[in-house]
Amino acid sequence: MTPDDKLSLFLSLDRPVRDPAFEAAVARRVARRRALATVGASVPWAIAATALLWGLQPVVAPFGESLGLAIGPATGVLGLGLATAIGGLWLNARGMRLGRRA
Repeated sequence: MTPDDKLSLFLSLDRPVRDPAFEAAVARRVARRRALATVGASVPWAIAATALLWGLQPVVAPFGESLGLAIGPATGVLGLGLATAIGGLWLNARGMRLGRRA
């Protein structure tokens, strides 16, 4: 068998053109990178909103008691949501999946 015959035989073999496992791994990494970029992009907005609310605090101070009663439960709910989001990202980073069997 000549080298040209070997090369043509090698090139004519039917091999899978796509590797689904590799594509899934790349898609997962791209999705994680996009999610982190989205979270990173929202951080300056959160900082700006916090600074704005802190700056408005003296204006809102006369409504203190009534507003404080409304903000208290909302702060707890937002804190719980934040803790849940951080926990979910942490579990995802560690490779743990809730509700799925491996």
